[in-house]
Amino acid sequence: MELQIVELVPEADMLPLRAARAIREADAVVLQSERAECAKQVREWNRNIVTLDDLFETAEDFDALYAAGAGRIGQAARGSVVFCVLGDAGTNGFIRELLRQGASLTYISCGSAVAAAVTAARSEFPVGEYGVFSARDIGGAVFDTTGALVITGVDNAYSAEGVKCALSEYYAEDTRGMLYAGGKSALVKLYDLDRNIELGTGGIFVLPAVPLYEKERYGLYDLVRVMKVLRGENGCPWDREQTHESLRQYILEEAYEVVDAIDADDICALYDELGDVFLQVVFHAEVARQCGEFDIDDVATAVCKKMIRRHPHIFGDGRADTAKEVVTNWEAIKREEKNNETFVSVLRDVPRSMGAMMRAYKLQKKAAAVGFDWNDANAAFPKVEEELAEWKEELENGTKDAMEGEAGDLLFAVINVLRLKKTNPELCLNKTCEKFIERLALMEKYAENELAGLTLSELNGLWERAKREKADEIGKNAEKIG
Repeated sequence: MELQIVELVPEADMLPLRAARAIREADAVVLQSERAECAKQVREWNRNIVTLDDLFETAEDFDALYAAGAGRIGQAARGSVVFCVLGDAGTNGFIRELLRQGASLTYISCGSAVAAAVTAARSEFPVGEYGVFSARDIGGAVFDTTGALVITGVDNAYSAEGVKCALSEYYAEDTRGMLYAGGKSALVKLYDLDRNIELGTGGIFVLPAVPLYEKERYGLYDLVRVMKVLRGENGCPWDREQTHESLRQYILEEAYEVVDAIDADDICALYDELGDVFLQVVFHAEVARQCGEFDIDDVATAVCKKMIRRHPHIFGDGRADTAKEVVTNWEAIKREEKNNETFVSVLRDVPRSMGAMMRAYKLQKKAAAVGFDWNDANAAFPKVEEELAEWKEELENGTKDAMEGEAGDLLFAVINVLRLKKTNPELCLNKTCEKFIERLALMEKYAENELAGLTLSELNGLWERAKREKADEIGKNAEKIG
């Protein structure tokens, strides 16, 4: 099927000469809608007209509408055919369906309807760069509202409601946009777009750009822009002087705060703390961009490629039916990526900056992956007792280095038992830290004087009282639950 595409305009005289000639000489002309302003003139130029108006009334949904329209256009395609569309041809659903079916399209005159809508909007507010979206696909779109938005296909209350709902997160409800339909234009609040507004086939809604600092909703690249401003010539003095090294501590701190939010089951704190981690990623990327090292897109490219490469069972021909198989494949691919030819090189990839406890936990898991492990926690526990005895001996008779070495062995053995019990040692120690703080808080509550002024005996007495109080509280809570 070969079709020539012409975007209709309010008046036929506005059509380019080439488009008018194509309509006159075509064997058939398909009008998307008879209600188009220039439809009458098109009929005068060519008597063999087919329209799609009735399909808008009978189709069950948009997919059915576009499929039926493509079918009707195909039936008309005997010889040369011109398809006169409403709105933007680039987002026209009929054209996309025709392309999907393999039709060959020639664009004779396009962009006029959108241009007319933008021109009308410019009489009310500035319109610089803009993005064009179809009302049909707006639900899953991502918008950059620092430029104007042009929404095509706002034909009825149903499509207008979809546009309003999709954009309500990005714009205030009283934001005024220009609704252009049937050659007429009017300022309309976003909130009122689907309320008693005279819509016409091929309606286009133009929304103004929103300054970066006034947006209702932000996305990834908004954060990148904010960071560019902060690091820019007239930006924040503190932000401008930061380096990868000076920022190092903050990414660790923010990661720990995310973990705290997860442990507290505080969803509001979680998304806030994740934003702080996100900021650190963007901050490092902007520092790197200014140094000519890499930018945020390089970061995204690297992780996307990594995820695709390490999930061959999803994006390739690999096979993994269980989570365990996924992990096995992941480690094998990771080892190949890092050119780790020996098992020791895999262990050396576990970073020292991770912290000794988590590093030990990670090293043990990697050793277990090649079969070097205890059968279970009960089998591993005698090693704890053995290391404890050796540590006690070095405490009494050994050197400082020997004592520290045996202390490390003991901690390593305890971590091993916890790992085999499917328990993270970091969480265990954190619970004890919290318990320690709570007991000291109770001691301070019970003490008649400052803790620093009490004797060790008095402090121990308060400690035992706090311990009993906490145990009684736990017992009462258990009875209530029971």
